[in-house]
Amino acid sequence: MHPEKFKQVAGLPSAERHAYFVRKVADTQQVWGLYHAGWATAQVDGKVAIPFWPEAAFAQACAGGDWMDFRPRAIALDDFLTKWLPGMAGNDQLASVFAVPQGSASVVAPADLLADLREEVRQYE
Repeated sequence: MHPEKFKQVAGLPSAERHAYFVRKVADTQQVWGLYHAGWATAQVDGKVAIPFWPEAAFAQACAGGDWMDFRPRAIALDDFLTKWLPGMAGNDQLASVFAVPQGSASVVAPADLLADLREEVRQYE
């Protein structure tokens, strides 16, 4: 990824990064997480939040601190929509969408992210 594109996209406000995530994921059919003997997680308001990114480079940029040993791993969009998000909802977890090293993520309920992604995917059909 070109460094200038990375800088511009990472510098967007969290709501705009969320929209970018939805568009990019629908286009590439992949979601990225961080993995090392299990998926990266964080705590948000006493709940487990699992972070997701639209591209490997953005996930890699967040692989520091507690996630130092983690590496980007792709998740097929179909699995994300049919298994991940429903499972997260059942476990009362949250989705942390497109965190950046210097900024906050958009933290949403899995059902809300599922609705956003299904709406975007419909436009590709």
